[in-house]
Amino acid sequence: MEAERRPAPGPPSEGLFANGHLILWTLCSVLLPVFITFWCSLQRSRRQLHRRDIFRKSKHGWRDTDLFSQPTYCCVCAQHILQGAFCDCCGLRVDEDCLKKADKRFQCKEIMLKNDSKVLDAMPHHWIRGNVPLCSYCMVCRQQCGSQPKLCDYRCIWCQKTVHDECMKHSLKNEKCDFGEFKNLIIPPSYLTSINQMRKDKKTDYELLASKLGKQWTPLIILANSRSGTNMGEGLLGEFRILLNPVQIFDVTKTPPIKALQLCTLLPYYSAQVLVCGGDGTVGWVLDAVDDMKIKGQEKYIPQVAVLPLGTGNDLSNTLGWGAGYAGEIPVAQVLRNVMEADGIKLDRWKVQVTNKGYYNLRKPKDVLLLRNKAELSI
Repeated sequence: MEAERRPAPGPPSEGLFANGHLILWTLCSVLLPVFITFWCSLQRSRRQLHRRDIFRKSKHGWRDTDLFSQPTYCCVCAQHILQGAFCDCCGLRVDEDCLKKADKRFQCKEIMLKNDSKVLDAMPHHWIRGNVPLCSYCMVCRQQCGSQPKLCDYRCIWCQKTVHDECMKHSLKNEKCDFGEFKNLIIPPSYLTSINQMRKDKKTDYELLASKLGKQWTPLIILANSRSGTNMGEGLLGEFRILLNPVQIFDVTKTPPIKALQLCTLLPYYSAQVLVCGGDGTVGWVLDAVDDMKIKGQEKYIPQVAVLPLGTGNDLSNTLGWGAGYAGEIPVAQVLRNVMEADGIKLDRWKVQVTNKGYYNLRKPKDVLLLRNKAELSI
């Protein structure tokens, strides 16, 4: 029998071609996702640098957020957004693409005004459209605002009053701002403008200037430790900037209390109040600064001190009736109401030296204890 014939082998190039295809597809399947991930990371880094550059140059207090806590609409394009940036002074909310436009188009809270007598006598409202607080009511028709699922209605960033779009057109063209519920705690921009002019003229009669604001005017200075309470102080700083003049809000990790309290010297005698947001250490730091004011002969400017305890171990705050800790259980607006209703008492502060009797002619070092002395606290 004849031997069976075997088929002739194909050319070697076909196997190499198939293996090359397999290697190429393998490389594409591995390298393409890596390349896309790298490209996305690069673009994200560029956007972050761009945002930081805008934040640094802006007069707004922009902050990033990955998720807004309530239904939010961009103040520029009016689209519904889940994440973006917001200003913790005036409350503007925008998406990433509209940030630059919003920064140029909208004006933030001004801590001082232009030296215009008409503006100083009666400050107009500063309205911002959309994203009004939940359960807010129109100051004209007394109906609920912000109930429609779109960018609508207005809020004044100073008095926090809200108004419908239609009511705005017909009723509030010439309305003046009275700074709302917390007018007795707010330092008006017009006051600081007048103070600046008086200092140029070498005048210091602040009592006459403050008389226009009424006898009940007791401006409040916020001294918060942004690192207290698992960084809860940082969020409180923004909430207080919304309700008060940003010039009244200080982060003690950036501005020491002794410098922040110099703002009291621009206010009438015995009128200033201070709210300390932090633990016992922060409160003690502020009281030390109050003592320094007394040493400098600034007794007439020494403020009353209230406490908003953050974190744990707040024995001083608990003893004075402000509680053992604050975790956001009540709104910041209610905290301000509590300060307005509080009564002032005297608090003693003593410096005690304890000397131990030595043994074998060896004298032990002295122990120095600081106890609270003659600083007014509100309870």
